[in-house]
Amino acid sequence: MLNWQDFDVVFQAKPDYAYDNKTVENITRHRKEFGELFFDRIWKSIGLMRPSRNNYPPRTNQDLRNLWSKIVQSSAADEQKLALLFYVLRDCRQLSNADVNFARRTYLPQKYQLLVAGLWELDHAQFSRALEHLTDPSLTPTFADDILLALLQHPKCDPALATAYYIAVSPPLKDQAALEAYFQLLLRNNLVEAYYFAKKQDHLRHKALFEELVITVHQETPGSEHAERATLLAGLRFTAEEDRWFEECLLNGGGSKLAGAKDSVMARRIALGRSTSDISALNRLKGEDIAGVSWDYVRTGITEAVP
Repeated sequence: MLNWQDFDVVFQAKPDYAYDNKTVENITRHRKEFGELFFDRIWKSIGLMRPSRNNYPPRTNQDLRNLWSKIVQSSAADEQKLALLFYVLRDCRQLSNADVNFARRTYLPQKYQLLVAGLWELDHAQFSRALEHLTDPSLTPTFADDILLALLQHPKCDPALATAYYIAVSPPLKDQAALEAYFQLLLRNNLVEAYYFAKKQDHLRHKALFEELVITVHQETPGSEHAERATLLAGLRFTAEEDRWFEECLLNGGGSKLAGAKDSVMARRIALGRSTSDISALNRLKGEDIAGVSWDYVRTGITEAVP
């Protein structure tokens, strides 16, 4: 087995090896884009508390040796150390198959190879290749919320990849930022999916996301698309509790000052055959006169139709 703790043994083909300038620049740029690399997260997960940005990327051979030594001397399990060293070797582009040979000669488990390869690709903004590894069925999801958030927030990542990752992995979404970012994606793409996604959450999150859905639709720029989405929202099969949330939000809550708020409540009540007379705000509602039709006209028609 390879004596992986000895830098000179691992780098015996080129003991003076150092990252080239392009590699260092790319890593530094990607850290700025993401805010935090997955290398940084792995670094902290194995108990290395000093900021990883001070150690990675290494700019000289001595920096690389120091980085290697800190990982080797950490208190983490050997497999975790090997995984991070495997990551470091993936940046050694001038050393042919250095990472593959290292994994083979140290018997690094396949699950660690898959995870690290995927996180390395993600840190280098290679999103499709990252997901080829990170969605492998044999891999236990790790950093799942963080991965989803990284996919959603990076401006060069196709949102469809974030959706594919969510469907394949089912991240727990314990991180509020990841939950909110994914819900925003659903709101933009499919209102019905966003509604049913909110229903799957615990009670507090369900209520908060439901109200966010209602407010988001009513904040949209007026037009045919907005009208279609508002109509779709008002026609969804809410539970009795959701019905209360809907009316409270639009009559007294965060959506009450938005254009069309009371119109939506009125439209839903009429569509469901419910009275509008018990809500004074609706009785005062005039609404826009369109081709001679206003809410007064509709109310009058309903009243005359009732025996």
